Amino acid sequence: MIPGIKIVGFPRKFLLGPGVLGASGKIIKAAIKKPLVVGGKRATAAAEKAGLFSALEKEGVQYVRVSFGQPEYGPECCEPEIDRLTKIGQENGCDGVIAVGGGKVIDAGKAVALNLGGNSVIVPTIAATDAPTSALSVIYTTEHVFKEYWFQDWNPAAVIVDSKVIAEAPARYLAGGMGDAFSKKYEGLACVRSGSKNLLLKPDWIGGSTDLTAMMAEEQYKRLLKYGELAMDAVRAHAVTPALEAIIETNILWSGISFESTGLAAAHSVHNGLTALEHQIPEEKRPIHGELVAFGAMCEMVMEDWPKEEIIENFVWLHKVGLPINFREIGFKEGEPTDEDLWKAAEKACAAAETIQTEFFMTYGAAAEQMGAYKLLVNGPELVFYAMKHVDQIGQRIAQQVPRVPYEAKWVPYDAFIKKSRW
Repeated sequence: MIPGIKIVGFPRKFLLGPGVLGASGKIIKAAIKKPLVVGGKRATAAAEKAGLFSALEKEGVQYVRVSFGQPEYGPECCEPEIDRLTKIGQENGCDGVIAVGGGKVIDAGKAVALNLGGNSVIVPTIAATDAPTSALSVIYTTEHVFKEYWFQDWNPAAVIVDSKVIAEAPARYLAGGMGDAFSKKYEGLACVRSGSKNLLLKPDWIGGSTDLTAMMAEEQYKRLLKYGELAMDAVRAHAVTPALEAIIETNILWSGISFESTGLAAAHSVHNGLTALEHQIPEEKRPIHGELVAFGAMCEMVMEDWPKEEIIENFVWLHKVGLPINFREIGFKEGEPTDEDLWKAAEKACAAAETIQTEFFMTYGAAAEQMGAYKLLVNGPELVFYAMKHVDQIGQRIAQQVPRVPYEAKWVPYDAFIKKSRW
């Protein structure tokens, strides 16, 4: 660990378990007096069934419910939606937000809470991202192209995860959360290696990783490999099991703390670059966040020159839990994306504000003028461009030998993966 100022952030409360929403009234009341409850129809219906609103009413908490998203742009975490929700909260005298649903509504809810000058309480109804615990929001355009990160002053007051609700959600979301969490080992180690700041950027002059969060970034990878397949079987059966709760905790708590307090690197930048190409994919086939992040993590491994054995092991594991490992599985048609498309994505991935700038190899080019004659110039977009092409090629080869397990498969023969592929 490089000496220097370090900082770590946590939500003030984290609750996990079957039926926990029905017992959440007092904790929410302590954080917010009159909450604006934001969520999609299905998410708020699931939370209502699990007892969220009855728990609030039992404690005498007055709340205002509002649906997330508008017909013009859909359920998108974008500035127009944040402004719309903020206005509703202000007009109704709300002093905080309960965000119910997945990553987009959670990130929007945190931004609205900041505008209202109050706390946020997060109620994930899927375990697809690590957004719930963090003090930042990922902002997109109304066309779902990544735009920027917004940073809040404080982490959420509480994150309340009812494992019964997660167990009832589609299996794809759990796998997507594992794809997002999977990247954190490699992104966290990249940040520690380069001594980069993490994503707790308020105040913006401090923010190195602690030993704790660096260890979390690496240990959660082991949890994914240990519990991932069993958790997928559990969620297919809508069963709350120790393996499922281990993965829920890993996807949301471990991954959330480690990404924010250790940092992100190339994997998320590749994701952000590829969002510029998503319009080429039919809407019903478009990848979710964790699916693209997992692909980005494999690109990062290639760029960082990880051992072949670990690269192949990760490709196989991603297919075991159903995640896509090549462009065709991501949803692109044959022949897409073109080299021209990939170059545009690579340039976007290497923008000045992108987290790929934390990679050790990116600092070479930036520091070249100060390094005198002994300098190594790295062309970032070119490196990303070739990594994406290479990962797609390996992913195609793996797919021929290790079939992708369908997210909603009712039965999977475990022994199909015992025989190792020849490489």
